[in-house]
Amino acid sequence: MTAIAFSQLRKKLGEIIERVYDNDEPITITRADGKNVVIVPESEWEARNDTVHLLSSPENAKRLLSAKKQAEAEIERRKKQAA
Repeated sequence: MTAIAFSQLRKKLGEIIERVYDNDEPITITRADGKNVVIVPESEWEARNDTVHLLSSPENAKRLLSAKKQAEAEIERRKKQAA
């Protein structure tokens, strides 16, 4: 992740926003007082919020992990069949 000083942000805000959007890359804005922030593309922000929401319920998190393991096992099974 790229880090940019707050003073640079003020000078190059438009350029930085385009870089975040075009590269789908978060950028950390560093401040002298250590109160840093991160600029992320909206799609990434929404995806992270969705993930936090889905994993906030232990039961839901357990089901998602189980489904992930099943999908991974199916992928491996198909790879072996194709070989």
